[in-house]
Amino acid sequence: MGNDVVDGVVLCRVGAARLAVACHEIDAIAPVEGKSWDVGLAFGVDGTGEGRALQWRGQLLKVDSVDVLATPGLAVLPVPTALRSVGDGVLTGFIEVLGALWPLVSPALLLAHLERRAE
Repeated sequence: MGNDVVDGVVLCRVGAARLAVACHEIDAIAPVEGKSWDVGLAFGVDGTGEGRALQWRGQLLKVDSVDVLATPGLAVLPVPTALRSVGDGVLTGFIEVLGALWPLVSPALLLAHLERRAE
């Protein structure tokens, strides 16, 4: 990621899995309408229904739930060397929120990963 802090994150749940995306990397949060990429495929889980979508450059990334945490200056912990290649490098760090570590992902890399899995 290059940054050691992030100003605000979108916290998402996909089944029992959780992930975070930096607010500045998302264009919008929208209802799931039309074609969307199911983020659950990257986590080996099925979505629970309608969910919400993170919009990134016209593409919709479907997750089960979304919460926005607008806290500035959240520390980003680095990805351990052993995990850098997991999921095509989608993981860009970790943040600690609500007493738990949340994987921080890049929507661009996540979309590319889902597109490769669909081929």
